[in-house]
Amino acid sequence: MQRMKNFFERFILTAVILVVVLIEGCGSVQSNTDVYERELSLHDDENGAGQIILNNENESEESSEVKTLYYDEEKGVGYCFKAGDEYLYAYDGENFNPVYLNGVNIGTGYPGHYPGELIISEDTYYSWFDKIAAMNCNCIRVYTMMKPDFYNALYRYNEENEEKLYLLMGLWYNEEELAETGDAFSTLNDTTSEAQKVIDAIHGNAVIDNRPGAASGKYESDVSQYVLGWIIGIEMDSAIVESTNQLHPDETGYDGKYMKTAQKSSITPFDTFLCELTDNIISYEAEKYQMLRPVSWVNWPTTDPLAHPVEPYAAWEDAATINVENLQAKDSFPAGTFASYHVYPYYPEFMMLEDKYTTYRDERGRINTYEAYLKEISSFHKIPVLIAEYGLPTSRGATNVNEYMHYDQGHITEEQQAVYLADMAQSIYDSGCCGGIAFAWQDEWYKRTWNTMDYSDPGRRAFWSDVQTSEQSYGVMTFEPGEGETVVKIDGDFSDWNDATEIISGDEGTLLAKYDARYLYLCVKKYELDISKERFVLPIDITPKSGSMKYEDFTFDIPADFVIDINGKEDTRVLVQTYYDRYAYAFGAYDNMFDQVSGKKKKKRFKKSKEFVPIYLCLSRKQIIEETKEVIDAKRIETGVLQYGNADPDSHEYNSLSDFCSGQNFVEFRIPWGLLNFRDPSRRMAEDDFWAGREMSNLEVDSIKAGIAVMGKESVSGEYTWDEWEQIEFYERPKKAYFALGEKYKELKLE
Repeated sequence: MQRMKNFFERFILTAVILVVVLIEGCGSVQSNTDVYERELSLHDDENGAGQIILNNENESEESSEVKTLYYDEEKGVGYCFKAGDEYLYAYDGENFNPVYLNGVNIGTGYPGHYPGELIISEDTYYSWFDKIAAMNCNCIRVYTMMKPDFYNALYRYNEENEEKLYLLMGLWYNEEELAETGDAFSTLNDTTSEAQKVIDAIHGNAVIDNRPGAASGKYESDVSQYVLGWIIGIEMDSAIVESTNQLHPDETGYDGKYMKTAQKSSITPFDTFLCELTDNIISYEAEKYQMLRPVSWVNWPTTDPLAHPVEPYAAWEDAATINVENLQAKDSFPAGTFASYHVYPYYPEFMMLEDKYTTYRDERGRINTYEAYLKEISSFHKIPVLIAEYGLPTSRGATNVNEYMHYDQGHITEEQQAVYLADMAQSIYDSGCCGGIAFAWQDEWYKRTWNTMDYSDPGRRAFWSDVQTSEQSYGVMTFEPGEGETVVKIDGDFSDWNDATEIISGDEGTLLAKYDARYLYLCVKKYELDISKERFVLPIDITPKSGSMKYEDFTFDIPADFVIDINGKEDTRVLVQTYYDRYAYAFGAYDNMFDQVSGKKKKKRFKKSKEFVPIYLCLSRKQIIEETKEVIDAKRIETGVLQYGNADPDSHEYNSLSDFCSGQNFVEFRIPWGLLNFRDPSRRMAEDDFWAGREMSNLEVDSIKAGIAVMGKESVSGEYTWDEWEQIEFYERPKKAYFALGEKYKELKLE
């Protein structure tokens, strides 16, 4: 009892810990900078444990709420949450009640900034928490230590609101050291030290000197009673798990103060590493703050404990196993453990190849490969299973597809994202999991995807929004370029073009242009223009190092690198001159649908070619299922096809994938910068000659040329340029998924 009393002399515990479901909010948190006269009393229960009741004499009558924390006198620790067999439990002052978790993951990405800058302000976080709570979330998750503004905002929000937002706190490994050494044990000391800083931070008891790329500052807001649990680690590369096991063959067991490995011959050195690290983390908080909370570890299908014999990338995707059932809480750790998985419906491949998934039908009679996997992984575990990430991006580009459900990684509308996310949340609930945390709250411009990562300047990704890159668009909230409204709404209303730059004007029409951090906007205005009856082409010249003066029966006055072939609502597309085709260079070797373009002879032939070809994105390379030797062809999507529709989010006809629309005597387009081979439009950097340089690199262009071409006449073209930018004007806009998921979360509760 003396240990607990000493703890309260340093820190103020609060907690009527009750989450949104049938639970009233816990009391306000007090900063450690405040001084209070305290009166402590312990009420024993029949098990010899009890609850701490904290009264602050300085509180006004309006805020004289009694705060409680479950305290185990025998073990000398208190805790607000614990893990049961199926769910996490929250203490309400008398009992522990099961809680179903509905939440969102919050990253640190913000337009114009990289995550290590930690630029997001306290007021912004507070605003987000308010919106997240209105979405019927009862928890949020972050991946690593945040700056003090985040915890200050969480403290302030929960102090001012009855229904609380609770935090799942991530603890990352040192990824650079992991990649360098291939040895998880090499990160043990650094990860333990960083975890100790995070523990001090959530207790409002840390001053961390400035450090590049990581959180620092003075942490004074004690939010410890709002932290549901720890989620340790990252999505582990199978190769690192295997190399750790090979480097430490004798590390096959651990027995610590709070955690131990199971008594099994299958215990791996990586299990031992996880167990020792976890014990270090628990020990520090228990000994310094006399508090415990549930603990979990990041896992994903790539390293799950299930067998996937038909995985075609088995050497990478199914080569190692992490089974957290091997990590067991001792009696000294009553807060317990739970499993955490990042599960998406389009990856890995086995989810679309194994009969047990592809033949499963849900209660609505649909093939539901996602739910089939969820049920299998949930049934495997004897501890609660949290789906700590699930989501779908609304990007224009795509990366992976689920051919059964069409819950794809990209190239889905905001409407589809809304329907699909709500459906996935229901599947998580129906599968017996303890909750689902959607990925993600906000879009993040700095991110990359494997099939477009070589197409952009990695040092400038945060300065523009690449809708061709799926990883950037998972949010249920997006950042729209513009000062409170979009530069051009592709909706058939000409009013947005009144202040546009005129590129050319002549017999074939007027060509106008505008730009923002996401698109190049073009508009063709012509008397009695009807795109269903008149085919014409817009030639676009990006670089002086390539281009063609002819496309089919159209001739140009400029060497065009791209053409926009306008051929009605259903058959309009952007095509690229053969030599400037990045897909052929980057992925031609893996695409069995056409020959690899290589060698000097082919280089010359393609450079002089007048041919324009479709623009593709690679979805997968050729695969071989090891068990059956079945060959699966490479997959690709023609991303140059333009979709007709209304792109105004306020319209009932809104289609977020719309690329062009027509109105009276005009047609307007929004062309993604990435589709035109720009690596960094914020500095007017396009793709250089990759065939000559044998690499993808920046080429500065002062301007581009564009024109209008009709059959039988040479095009007339002009120049267009734009200002470079460092600062970005943008505004927040909730996607439809924000509202749909909010309605679904309202339903997903435990009776």
